[in-house]
Amino acid sequence: MPVDLTGDVEIDDYHSLAVRDLQRGQGVGLPSGEAVARHLGLTPLTPEDAGIASTGWRGETPLWYYILREADIRTGGNRLGPVGGLIVSEVLVGLIDADETSFRRSFPEWLPSKTLIELLVG
Repeated sequence: MPVDLTGDVEIDDYHSLAVRDLQRGQGVGLPSGEAVARHLGLTPLTPEDAGIASTGWRGETPLWYYILREADIRTGGNRLGPVGGLIVSEVLVGLIDADETSFRRSFPEWLPSKTLIELLVG
């Protein structure tokens, strides 16, 4: 990141948004990607697939990096993998449910009669 954003820093790595994100995730106690996958009952990426052992990183994969690697390994990078997809979908559903004007909040007992595929295909 440019010095205009970071200010003067003693350690060059602090100009990197990725490094800052890794530190922030550790600082706030985010679980590892593997821990989230296990909690969800999913098979986590192997250490080789996660690809951080060769960098000297010790321990499990930071969540944001895990989500990127999972997308690459499980879907060829075309879409989010199971952990990343579930996190994003749960956030979106939570935002909709928090909106007092949303249909889901107005009619919580409503259930769809068709799947998304049925709606799209006709």
